[in-house]
Amino acid sequence: MNFSRVQAVISRELLEIRKNKTLLFTIFLPPLLLAFIPIVMLGVLGGQMTDRNMNTSAEQIARYYALSPEFAKYSPSELMQLIIFQQFLVLYLVMPLIIPMTVAAYSVIGEKEARSLEPLLATPIRTAELLWGKSLAAIVPAIIGTWLAYAIFFIGARFVTTAQVFAGLFNPMWLVAMVVLTPLLALLAVGIGVMISSRVNDTRVAQQIGGMLVIPAVVLGLAQTAGFILLNAFTFIIGAVIIALIDIGVLYLATLIFQREKILTQWK
Repeated sequence: MNFSRVQAVISRELLEIRKNKTLLFTIFLPPLLLAFIPIVMLGVLGGQMTDRNMNTSAEQIARYYALSPEFAKYSPSELMQLIIFQQFLVLYLVMPLIIPMTVAAYSVIGEKEARSLEPLLATPIRTAELLWGKSLAAIVPAIIGTWLAYAIFFIGARFVTTAQVFAGLFNPMWLVAMVVLTPLLALLAVGIGVMISSRVNDTRVAQQIGGMLVIPAVVLGLAQTAGFILLNAFTFIIGAVIIALIDIGVLYLATLIFQREKILTQWK
């Protein structure tokens, strides 16, 4: 693999992203919203969320306490704040799935519609080099957007909750999630996005099909909020290993499916 060609593709893709204001808006607005919504919500409701006036049932509170002995040090109101924060933290794992899918769909279908893909495909660059360049260029904005939102959220949480709840956010599982899982999930989204974009001609269709990737993450978040499961560092590490293996297979299939000759001759 010629890494200079890959680097040239990355530079070209990032330049195209910077020029597209709509794409930039799509990349950075959702993470910023997820950063500020929980902070504003708990900032407004935090004073009202006391042990006496919470609407959460005693059975649900008991279910939360049963999930981990660590929860015993929190009052019911503090535990609910922690659960709410963790629910939004789970949603941060959705961002590296949504953002790269949008970028990947535009990178293939958008370029085809703009008639800028054909000259690139006509060059001596290999398919693997082209896809790696496009994939890495799509992953970078997703990682930056997710990490930026997480940093804003983490800093803001210190001002809207108790020191006890804030200390609970120093959980190793989120270090694993942000540092390891975020890039792997972004790579998975890009691989699937490239495969879908190689077969459809509409950017919106590619995004809608790829949007189903977020369903498992949302289900995990809802299950944790309901008190049925407790995500921890071990489950995140196991998940990272599984997703890494899936990434390898998806990127291999994407390289096989991305047939440049057919794209040049059959796309309309």
